[in-house]
Amino acid sequence: MKSPGAVISLYIRQFFRWTGVQVYRHPAPFFWIPVTLSFLAVLGLLRFYEENRIWYLYSPEKADSHFEHAVANEFFNDRGGKFWLEVTITAKDMDNLLRRDYLDGVDSLAEFLQYNFTVPCNGVKGENKVECSFSDLCSGQCNDNQVIPLFNLIYRNASSRLHPNFRLTYPTMHLYNDEYYVGEHFAGVKIDPNTNVISRVKVVVLYFRTDSQTPEISSVINEWERSLFDYVEHFEHPTLNMTVNSDAMIAREVRTNGLTCVPFFSFSVAAVVIFIFATNSREHFVFSHNVVMAILGIAGPLMATGTTFGFLFLFGVPFNSITLVMPFLIIGVGCDDVFIIIHAMRKTDKTESLEDQIAETMEEAGPSITVTSATNCLSFAIGIATPTPAISLFCLYTCIAVAVDFVYQLTFFVAVLVYEEKRLEKMRKEEKREKVDLETPRPKQILSVQNSIRSCAGAHPPPANPNGIVSRYCRFLKDWRTRVTLLLILCGYWTASYYGCKTMEIKMDTTNLIMKDSPLNNIAWIYERFLWSEGQLVLVFVNNPPDLSKEQNQHEVLELVNRFETLPYSMGKNSTSIWLRSFLYQSSLYHNNKGFNGLLQEWLDDTEGGGARWNDMLRLKKAENGTILGVNKFMFATACAMGDDANWATRERLQKQWRGVAHEYAHFNVTVFQSYSFYIDQLDSIGGTTMSTVVWAAITMDLACLLMIPGINSILTSTIAMASINVGVFGLLSIWKVNLDPITMCTTLMSIGFSVDFTAHISYHYYRNPTSWTTDERLADALKSIGWPMIQAASSTVLCVFPLMFNTSYMIWVFVKTILLVTLLGILHGIIFLPALLLTSGDLNRLFGASDNVAPEKKSDKLGEISQTSSFSSTNSETALVKKDDSTELKTMPQERGSG
Repeated sequence: MKSPGAVISLYIRQFFRWTGVQVYRHPAPFFWIPVTLSFLAVLGLLRFYEENRIWYLYSPEKADSHFEHAVANEFFNDRGGKFWLEVTITAKDMDNLLRRDYLDGVDSLAEFLQYNFTVPCNGVKGENKVECSFSDLCSGQCNDNQVIPLFNLIYRNASSRLHPNFRLTYPTMHLYNDEYYVGEHFAGVKIDPNTNVISRVKVVVLYFRTDSQTPEISSVINEWERSLFDYVEHFEHPTLNMTVNSDAMIAREVRTNGLTCVPFFSFSVAAVVIFIFATNSREHFVFSHNVVMAILGIAGPLMATGTTFGFLFLFGVPFNSITLVMPFLIIGVGCDDVFIIIHAMRKTDKTESLEDQIAETMEEAGPSITVTSATNCLSFAIGIATPTPAISLFCLYTCIAVAVDFVYQLTFFVAVLVYEEKRLEKMRKEEKREKVDLETPRPKQILSVQNSIRSCAGAHPPPANPNGIVSRYCRFLKDWRTRVTLLLILCGYWTASYYGCKTMEIKMDTTNLIMKDSPLNNIAWIYERFLWSEGQLVLVFVNNPPDLSKEQNQHEVLELVNRFETLPYSMGKNSTSIWLRSFLYQSSLYHNNKGFNGLLQEWLDDTEGGGARWNDMLRLKKAENGTILGVNKFMFATACAMGDDANWATRERLQKQWRGVAHEYAHFNVTVFQSYSFYIDQLDSIGGTTMSTVVWAAITMDLACLLMIPGINSILTSTIAMASINVGVFGLLSIWKVNLDPITMCTTLMSIGFSVDFTAHISYHYYRNPTSWTTDERLADALKSIGWPMIQAASSTVLCVFPLMFNTSYMIWVFVKTILLVTLLGILHGIIFLPALLLTSGDLNRLFGASDNVAPEKKSDKLGEISQTSSFSSTNSETALVKKDDSTELKTMPQERGSG
């Protein structure tokens, strides 16, 4: 049964034959245009922009977390945005920090970092200020860490701990009439059951938060942050350890993780060059020819990579470290094309003109390269549409790079082949001239087209040598016992793959994006072990509060706060920081008749015992003279403790509950913000996104095969094989301890595209053989034609990623594992399972009288008859159209078939 590919493939072969003639006649532009574009791509560095904000990259674009992050930014944007940094301090023995020397050390560190750790500030905080500390640069609420010296001052005196005005309780300590929430500063806390006083703290967290104010001050703050990174990295203390965490720190470590693969790239290039040289030597080519083909064969993918990066930078597309895996993939894809082109050139009739050889090479290699490149491009193009920016960016870079490599290999590399073949032809003529006199030249051939006998008047050559190793292998596969055994093996393989798919865990955290030796791993462990289980803040923004001068509205707002305080895992009222409660409690101390707004203004201006420390949590409506007219918007914070239930599933459930309460108070325009909410959104969407993306990619692959493979039965068998490969890759990745996250989703799309390389070729070549042959004869011819290039392609792909096996990054290893699996499973399916399926399908066709071939094609008026044979048909009879004057003579020149 014919598919649309029966017609399309004919036009594709005609196009590539015409292209081959053009490249031969005009090689210079085909060579120099790609080279020139590669050099021009350097201009893209002028617009280089790097994006490593993981909260943006690894959550869906329309996720609630993006809106929540925007609301939080908007709240602080009137002051230049918010800068934050956290320093975690632990004892080297991970024991109690309340020991005298340890607590004094923590107190000293907090004071040093706040007041004495300085950077040059070039007068941005006054002409006399040359060096600035964080205290100098800070604006807004700059006393986050004041609880540390206060706690130390009281705790060091045993009698003060029991003083009724000093209650060192957890999570809120009480000093006279004021409350200080210590839940976000202390973790690993133990309470004395007799006194209810904190008796043990294993982790102390220092917070450095400020308004960025102006671009100049923001620049100095960023320099202070970078200096602190360096200080912490080289920090040495006899009893304490210190780590630091911030958006910039996470971005730096994620970037470092991606850059670790760069040193391995040169080893991958060298390995592939050597492999191309070695496999070309097998074909008995001239040594210098092998060297040129190996070096310039890798040049095309390298130029395609450079062109892609450069021009995408030029168009303003951001760079992300995950895209650094792309060059390794392009080297593998590009080298596959090199093998196909060289193999096609080797099969041409050397008695014909070089122009005809190049045209025939393009006619045979072009469609095969088009199938693999088109399916890879389409697979990654599907990924571009995913809502997760990290996946979309990676797929965009890879899709464009595959397309550029496709063009470069069929222009630049073929032009190289033309120059090299001309050089070899000249060399052979010179050698021949030295030995014998010049032979009588053959009549000039204006147009020569090499075709197989099977396309001439319906004649077909005999099948391959039945005693050849490939033929014997195919007869072995045709044996029913072999096929039953393979079916049982496949059933076991599918069962294991299904189990892996069902048990794959959805997980996403920063440790997957950083190196194993990154200091962020220590922070992640501390957060998992202590902070998230014992106390985690959620910020609530009320952007449309009612008139709070009315008592009824005050009660409604406090009821909103109470709803958050009574949710599961909440730490209750003692963990909440809300200005309204403190104001209502202390307002009675102010004896005046100014009303709510007047009292509020006086209270907020009181730096001694009033509410000055709450200024950062309110945005006020003011008259031109500065008088408070009301509250424009405000925020409050409350905490939750998950205890032994601290895991991503619990966090997801809590996040949904917080958002549910906020939705109930939509008339107040309530938004919750939690710094790790984007992980939750990713976990909530990654399963469905992966499934829909994989389904669409698989459908696209099938449609591509339908348009390029000329037989419905061949399409069905290749589709089954592709599905089997991808289910196996996904399931075995799960068994190989890989979680479902955006990185896995990227590699899954890659797997879908690459699986076509190992299935479509075999099906295509099997179909092209005449149905008058037996099924094993058709298969033997297909395997003989494409089997060796497939093995070369698989081997070169493994060589490309082999150096990355020495990298310890989780992200890199997911790519390595996926490529290893898709290559191994692809070869097994392409050489064993798919052939067995084709044999079975062929037998069923014969049994039910179906047919899977196409009628012979008519001769083309422009280029002669285009061969019905496949790109790598081992049928090597040729037909030449020789134009003499006004007549055309058709000659058939049979050639010996190799054993198969």
